[in-house]
Amino acid sequence: MTVRIGIIGTGFARRVQLPGLRLVPGVRVTAVASGRRANAEAAAREFGIPHVFSDGVELAHSGEVDLVVISSTPDSHARYALAALEAGKHVLCEKPTALNAGEAQRMLAAAERRPRQLAWIDHELRYEPNRRKVHDLIRAGAIGEVRHLELVLRPYLRGDGRPQAADAPWTWWSDAAKGGGILGAVGSHLIDLCRYWTASEVVHVAGGVATFVAQRRDESGAARPVTADDFATFVLRLGSGAVATVTLTAVAFHGTGHHAQITGSDGTFVLRGETKLEVGRSGAPLEDISVTDDLSGQVPVNNMWARSFVRLMRELVRVLEGGAAEGTPATFRDGVQVQRVLDAVRAGGATPLD
Repeated sequence: MTVRIGIIGTGFARRVQLPGLRLVPGVRVTAVASGRRANAEAAAREFGIPHVFSDGVELAHSGEVDLVVISSTPDSHARYALAALEAGKHVLCEKPTALNAGEAQRMLAAAERRPRQLAWIDHELRYEPNRRKVHDLIRAGAIGEVRHLELVLRPYLRGDGRPQAADAPWTWWSDAAKGGGILGAVGSHLIDLCRYWTASEVVHVAGGVATFVAQRRDESGAARPVTADDFATFVLRLGSGAVATVTLTAVAFHGTGHHAQITGSDGTFVLRGETKLEVGRSGAPLEDISVTDDLSGQVPVNNMWARSFVRLMRELVRVLEGGAAEGTPATFRDGVQVQRVLDAVRAGGATPLD
């Protein structure tokens, strides 16, 4: 069996997903779409993709595609996901799921009407080896009952490895109407990790977002207003009783990068950066229990996002071939729950979630 993949979008898809798919047996990319057809044509030439489309809906209806990977801007996710599901295709959608929970709920309803079609969200950090190990060890009772989680991203690194900070160019990422901002881009992953690790839903949200850099210059050099958030901080209370604090910034020049600490009744997990995991039991020092990533160096963009995407796609193909999922993929239902939290953070103040 060969899974024929159509990809909508040529940004993240071209940098990370298309190169990563070369490491996934049993797939063939047969189509690519972009609102800028020239971008789709360039990606098709680079990766040997036979079919090019100017719109994701056209790609979704193509007879050359079994699975649609939606890697376009978030404001288009709902439109393309609904078209793909209605056309009988499996769907992997990038995060954030949509612009708001209403759109995400419509996507879920469409997926539930078609239970034989996969409808997953690309929360690939569930497949990062150390973050998955945290999940498994929590289930095994390694640190007892999870009491609180602290997750920080400082600074946010852009594609060239430099901090986003004040000199980053204006892109859709700066446009709230397109679904830009650090909360959706990375906060959605951290919210999902809190749910994944604790196996419980968020029941209360308090926090908010800010925009510190009011304008950036686009690729032509013109100054453009920034309407999306470049900072977010919030507190989550989960149904399990655990409390999570999350802070993300795209305007810090220095910091620890990705950092997470999960405190339980009997010990602590500490995640430093992308590849280090430590555990400390009560009364004992921290011990390095990091898992070596066997995909390190095999993908052009050698970071945890790219490597974890490869693992997620291998899992997806295994399920399409009739096998059981070895991990816990995020579905459109997870997408709705995360989107509700994103909406509450953007609304500011304190919000109970039923």
